[in-house]
Order: sequence, then C-alpha cells, then structure tokens
Amino acid sequence: MERIIQKIQLVLLVAIGFVMVYCARPGSPGGGPKDTQPPQVIKHNPPNYSAHFKGDRFEIDFDEFIELNNINQSLLISPPMDELPDFKAKGKTLLVKFNEELKENTTYTLFFGDAIVDITEKNPVTENTYIFSTGDRVDSMSMEGKVINAIDLQPAADVFVMLYKVTDKAVTLNDNGNRDIELDSMPMLFKPFYLSKTNENGQYKFNGLADEKYLIFALRDLNSNHIFDQPTEEIAFLDSLVTPAYSGPPQSLVADSLQEVVDSLQTIISDSLQLDSTEFILIDSLMLQTDSIVMDSTLVSDSTVSVAISQKKLPVAKYDLILFTNRDSTQRMLKGSLLKRNTLEFSFSLPARSLDLIPVNYYSDSIWYLEKYSKRADTITWYLKDIPVDTLELVILDQADTLEYLYINLNFDSQSSRSRVKKKDEEKKIFLEWTSNTSMGKLLLNQKPTIVFEQPIASFNTESGSLIIGEDTTYQPKAMLIDSFQMTLKFPIELQEATKYSYYFPDSSFIDWNGYFNKEIRLNFETKTPADYGKMTMIVKPEKNQPYVLQMLNAQDMVVKETFFNSDTSISYKFVSPAKYKFKVVFDDNGNGKWDSGYYPDKIQPEKIIFFNKEIDVRANWEIEEAWQIK
Repeated sequence: MERIIQKIQLVLLVAIGFVMVYCARPGSPGGGPKDTQPPQVIKHNPPNYSAHFKGDRFEIDFDEFIELNNINQSLLISPPMDELPDFKAKGKTLLVKFNEELKENTTYTLFFGDAIVDITEKNPVTENTYIFSTGDRVDSMSMEGKVINAIDLQPAADVFVMLYKVTDKAVTLNDNGNRDIELDSMPMLFKPFYLSKTNENGQYKFNGLADEKYLIFALRDLNSNHIFDQPTEEIAFLDSLVTPAYSGPPQSLVADSLQEVVDSLQTIISDSLQLDSTEFILIDSLMLQTDSIVMDSTLVSDSTVSVAISQKKLPVAKYDLILFTNRDSTQRMLKGSLLKRNTLEFSFSLPARSLDLIPVNYYSDSIWYLEKYSKRADTITWYLKDIPVDTLELVILDQADTLEYLYINLNFDSQSSRSRVKKKDEEKKIFLEWTSNTSMGKLLLNQKPTIVFEQPIASFNTESGSLIIGEDTTYQPKAMLIDSFQMTLKFPIELQEATKYSYYFPDSSFIDWNGYFNKEIRLNFETKTPADYGKMTMIVKPEKNQPYVLQMLNAQDMVVKETFFNSDTSISYKFVSPAKYKFKVVFDDNGNGKWDSGYYPDKIQPEKIIFFNKEIDVRANWEIEEAWQIK
C-alpha cells in the first residue's frame, strides 16, 4: 500500500512540476492549433459594479498574459475626464490609476474597446467594461442604438454618441458671473456627461446610466475635444429627450469568484430589486412597482436576472440616429476664378440668384459676357468676349453688403502649363473646343447626337459636312442650335437599330463669338437593337402627397435617371442597359428638387431617404414592373 501511495505522490509531483514550468512560459506553445480565444477576466479589484469606490486605482486579473494596444485611442470613460488615467499591463494584470479626483456620488464606466490583447496572438478582450460608483449605489440603466449616414443609410463607424443631463447648467461663461445655458447648446459648449462610440456596424451602447432624461447627440469629432465646434463635423440629434431602461447588467460583468455566482442566484430576488411605488416595469403579466433598481456587486450576468424574473426579457431603450453635416446657413463665395479661356466661374455656398456681380474696371455698351446659372443656382458661369483688360475687377453684393471683391487674371496662358513651353509652342493656333454625347461610341435609339461647344457660336456651316449611315453617304446633314446660349448643337435624325453612323465636319465649320473655329470634327457611333435592352416600370404610391425625387442608381451609386413626383405615379424606363440597379426616394420637403442636409441650430433634420427593398436585375429583352409603397 505504501508503495502505491509513493507512486501516486511521485506522479503528482511530476505533474505539478510540469504545470509550473509550462505556466512560467508567457509565450505560445511550440505546436498545436492557433490560439483564437481572447483573455478571460478572472477578477476585478474592487469588484465590477462596486459602490462606495474609494482610492484612485483598480486592477483586473486575466487568465493569461496581456498587453495594451492603443489604449488612449480605444478607451472611453463616462463621465469624460480631463486627464486620462495611467494604464500598465503587468503579467496577467491590468493596473489602472486615476490622475484626477473622482466626482462624488457618480457612476463611472470605463470601456476598453480592443485595447487589451493577449501577448501571443493579439486576441482582444471582448465585453470589457468596468463600472463603479463613488456613491452608495451603482446606476444600472442602459441605452443602445445605431448611427447611420443620412445620405446612404450605411452604418457610421467611429462616431461618438454623447449624453447630456437635463439638469446640467453651464457656469462662469463671462465676467458677469454664472448663467444658465439652453440644453440644446450644450454639445457646442461642453463635454458630455456620458460618452460612447459606434463600432463598425454603427452600434453604440451605454451602461451605468442614472434614471434620468438626457439630450442625445452624435459627433464625428475631427479635433478630439468632444465638442461640436467645427462646421465640417458630422452630427446627429433627436428632437426629443431620451430615457434609459433597466435591461440587466452587461454581459461583460463577471463574478470575482465562483462562490459569488452561487450567492447571486440565492440573493438576486431578495436583495437586488428595491421596490417603491412611482414607476412600473411591465413584464408580460407581471407588474413590478419601482422607482429605481439598485445593483450590488453580487449581480453577475443577464442569466441571473432571467432566473429571478422567470426568464422574462427586460425592456431595452433603443434610439437610432441619422448622421449629417450641417447645411450652410450663411452665403459665402467658395470660388471665383478663370475656369478656361474666356470662361469665369463663381461658386457659392447657397443659391446665388439674389447676388449682384458688378464689374468695376470695365464697361461696354455691347454685350460682352453671358451669364449662366447651374441647376441649383449655386454656381454662376460667365462666357466672355475678348475684352481689352488683363485683370477684371468685380464686386459681389449680397443686397447692400459686399460679399467679395475679386481681381481675376484673364490671361489663361499665364495660369497654365502653356506658359512654361517654348515660344514657338505658345504661338500655336487656338481652336474652338467641344464635347459630344457620342464620345463613348454608342447612342440609344431615343437619343440624338449632340455637340456642346465651350463658347457661344456666332456662325456655323454644315454644307461641307457629311453623314455616313451604314454604307450610305449623305451631305449637308441637318443641325440646329437648341439653347439660348447658342452653345448646344443637335442633329435631328431618327436613329435605326443596329446601325453605324459617322458625322464629319471640316475645320472652320463652327466659329464662336471670339472668332475661334474648330479643327475637323468626326463623330463615330453605333446603335443596338431594342432586344439588347431591358424595360422597367416603377409604380410609386406615396402615403402622403408631397414633392419626392426618385433616383435610379447603378452599381457605382451614380444617378442614372432622376424623376420628380408628388403623388401616385407610374414611371417607365425604356432602353435600360442590362445591369443591377438600386432605387432611392428623397422626401423633398422644401420642393427644391434635391436632397438637403439638416441644420442643428434650427433643429432641422436632414431630408428623409429610403431605398427600395431589393436591387432590380434588368436583363436584355426583359420587361419588369415593381410597385413601391412610400412611407
């Protein structure tokens, strides 16, 4: 018997020695599968969700060796601190020391993101939140939601979501003493009381909230100060205040010992829910009267709460936000310059039809420029006749106020690379420039070949031109200028299917109002058969009659077709190139024919956008019909 006992003792000693040697090695073992498991929390000191937090530090023990990875970029602390804590990874323990005095009766939440990893495979700890209170209770309310981009409804990652207490007041804002600040102004003046950040799916979550109402605000913080103080920072807000809900402790809350798990199952019902008579939480047929739910450090997981309330799910406070960039509210000049030879372009932050552009150093009784507005009237183009000045002075007036005073150099050659070429190259002839819708070599059967010139045309002559259709040649093809600026030339021809076309015009066929003429022009293109295209009809049925914009988008999200409607409408698309398309509707609330962003100072949300619930696969020689209920 003694011999058997000795053998057992020997085996145990060898096993213990092996374990000690193995555990002393912080690196990964030499073989076996790759470690994909993140470090697991063994213990918090003080325990997670502790009340009466004292001192200036805490520790978290893990089951394997850890290190820190970009802790300052990943860490989120609520309420935010002016000075970040010190962090140190020591073996299997994370040491955290605060560098500023903690506020009284305040629940703090530290979310570490992906900052804590194992030292071998860099697997990040998941659900790693530490919550404590300096008061006699830990705030236990939660809130979550999603932030999406207003323009395409895609998740917005790495956006701060911020909460401001309704009772917060600003102090010492001027030499006259303290004064209260409107709650809506808080994001532009002060750091938030609670802070979260969206993940790659646009999701955010708050834990450890007090049972109060909050202003919620999202910010893509360009200067990392948690204040909305840059005009290009993207933001999101809600029109009403938000309220958190109690949904149980977060999944990251773990017991500091196995005994605590056992104890919590025994004490949760009797100790964890303190009942009063001011609010109601309805869980199916079970009604609990309570004004707050107080957590102590024995709570361990959502499963514990589920056992206590017969596995009934607690409510969730969920608020989704639409991210946008504030629209401009002040008229500003964005650019005023010589775009091309004899072409000036002026762009503005807002529609510019009320502005006056007044030349200062040149005047003529005859027309010496033509003025053209863009579709949205925020860009003005001037087409100039040659004028005897090298620099044009302009004053731009917004009613009686001077918006801008410009000096524009009209010497195009001095502003381009042409000024650096040899003199003989500078003396090359200047020709009339143009573009055409035939440049890709194909036209639809319902299109007309068109040429757009860069300057107004003074005269043109197509008598020396020719048109080849298949194998047949005709001369003096018909053409007409179709716009008031005399810049767009259209050829009125009915195109035939599966046919090749070739237009030819010799040089000097077209002369602009500055006397510049074209080099020879050749337009070569062909058509397909109707069977090469698809047909589609979209029947839109809006719930409310108002202006809408329907956009057909290609795979690159470029607008292929755009249609405006106000009520039930059937929209047909002929000669659609086979491909997959998406459809988007803009709720054009102000009826200006385009999507408009929001404006926080006036609490204006961006105009609503919705997408059709599927892509439409248009195939050759197929006809598709879809119906869309617009809500």
